[in-house]
Amino acid sequence: MAEVYTVTLIIIAILLSVPALLVALNLLLPTTTTHAYNRLKQTPGRSLALGLPVTLFFVGWVLVTAQANFALLRALAFISAVVGMGVGAIGGAGLARLLGERLGGMSRPNSSLANLVRGAVVYELACLVPFVGWFLFIPLAGTAAMGAAIFGLLRWAPRPGAAPQSPPLAQTDPNLPRPLIIQQPESS
Repeated sequence: MAEVYTVTLIIIAILLSVPALLVALNLLLPTTTTHAYNRLKQTPGRSLALGLPVTLFFVGWVLVTAQANFALLRALAFISAVVGMGVGAIGGAGLARLLGERLGGMSRPNSSLANLVRGAVVYELACLVPFVGWFLFIPLAGTAAMGAAIFGLLRWAPRPGAAPQSPPLAQTDPNLPRPLIIQQPESS
């Protein structure tokens, strides 16, 4: 029974610490996470395209060097894995900021920190959905986040006008009057 409690408490601690990490990265590295956020917002396809070879390189490098007989190469594999996860976490912080911004119009009160925490929690919970979250959302979001993080670390901002600027559906002001929707009568 003690092992069950231990595993349960470890899982709860991880679930609480992931949003905290994403918020901390946004607070500690605001310029880098802003660049990653802008890339994910304006050019998600390019982030995914850059993230794919970078992710494959990190995974391949770690798998190859972890199988080596030399302790130095195995240590290098561990360090490479930590660096890769760190870069991915920077991209995840940008993705959490993007999700939080899009959630901002749906909630009250509307503060940037609350939106960031909400975005981080939504990102984490989407990753936990069985099968769709594990095998579809995590690889796609993680690869795009990796590419956005590389763009952010290199300070490569998207060109102005790289993507059409359309307001997100969630960002409507509740104080504005709602548009009148007129339904056409069905004709026989």
